[in-house]
Amino acid sequence: MRIKKVTVRDIAKESGVSIATVSRYLNQDFSSMSMATRARIHDVVERSGYVNTRTKSSGVIGAVIPGLSDPYFASLIEQLTIRLEAAGFTLLLKITQDSAEQERKAIRSLLSPSVSGIIYMSTVTSEENCIELLRDAKKPFVMLDSYMSEYNAPALVFSDGTAGMYEAANYLIQLGHRDIAYLSGLQVGIFEHYRYQGYVSALLSHGLTVKPELIRFKDFSIEGAMAAFRDLLDSGARFSAIICESDLMAAGVYQVCRQQGISIPDDLSVVGFNNSLESKIIEPQLTTVDQLVDQLAEKAALMIRKQIKGESLTDRVCKVTPKLICRESVREIPH
Repeated sequence: MRIKKVTVRDIAKESGVSIATVSRYLNQDFSSMSMATRARIHDVVERSGYVNTRTKSSGVIGAVIPGLSDPYFASLIEQLTIRLEAAGFTLLLKITQDSAEQERKAIRSLLSPSVSGIIYMSTVTSEENCIELLRDAKKPFVMLDSYMSEYNAPALVFSDGTAGMYEAANYLIQLGHRDIAYLSGLQVGIFEHYRYQGYVSALLSHGLTVKPELIRFKDFSIEGAMAAFRDLLDSGARFSAIICESDLMAAGVYQVCRQQGISIPDDLSVVGFNNSLESKIIEPQLTTVDQLVDQLAEKAALMIRKQIKGESLTDRVCKVTPKLICRESVREIPH
């Protein structure tokens, strides 16, 4: 997809102001310019994806992420900020709320030469992502923790969700669990489904049957996890353990268990994913999969810096293998 070149004249026409006024706005000369006029021009510039070629490149790196409500994303941004600031860069954050439309808007707003590069996290489907938009703009970028269009991105850093989820399910099976429920964050997603593949592979490798009645797809919120888990309990399906695709979802399971008098881990073993702060402070402490956020951030920061400097990447794809953290939320089932 090619980006249509937008001119100052186009901006002026759509904003209903003179070319001189738009020029002053782009040069950040707001003297004698009303807030309404500034807001109108700003809106047109944002929507049109106008690139101010007179602005020199700076030490700004844009980060496009789904949101900050999940502690995993917040932790990633914190680690990225630490590493990029140490290298002399400033991180400019854009939040998309899992919206393809908002992602495209965010990417367009970062295509100015004043932004040196972009770190792009996405949970939308591969058909809707902005990789081609970035490639056409020839802007240095890194795909972070996403399997989408692996062979089209100049640089890709991701956590091996398949291996991490396999280890979690395998751990439960080795402790005697045979009926293991699974709570997924998205009905349609890319890296989430790679985690699901790890769960399925672990069951099949031990000769166990994948039971659709034990699987629920909802969303990553606590409320969504609670609703999905209640539905699972109401179905009457029997299971001794449940794996959640995030610690936040596991916290939702904990709440329902407290409400219904289900003891963890005596009545139900629970495993999360992300090793976020919640996993350490809820009782009992949550067994979870650590995605090694510090390593993901380090690799992404290194890759974007190399591209900005014009250096070649010897390893374009970097896969970080997660680690299972065993705590108190899982019990062994005697044979």
